[in-house]
Amino acid sequence: VTGRVASALSGTLTSWTLGVAGAEDRYGAGIGLAQGSWLVGVTGQPVTYYADTPLVLTATGGDFAGGTVRLVLHYFKPEPPEI
Repeated sequence: VTGRVASALSGTLTSWTLGVAGAEDRYGAGIGLAQGSWLVGVTGQPVTYYADTPLVLTATGGDFAGGTVRLVLHYFKPEPPEI
């Protein structure tokens, strides 16, 4: 997962994390609030999800009030060679 803060995040938070339920910081923690802040959330060990799994943005030290974050999910799908 990669992402960028498209418009500055506001509220009482000091940073934010990106993950999934049960692993709220799997893809990043301590991410900045300013426009242009970014993350490259690489999973250290392969992870497989067999059902739709929502990403979770969590405010650290407070709450979100506004702003925009754009996220992109990248995946690799290997294909066996053709005969």
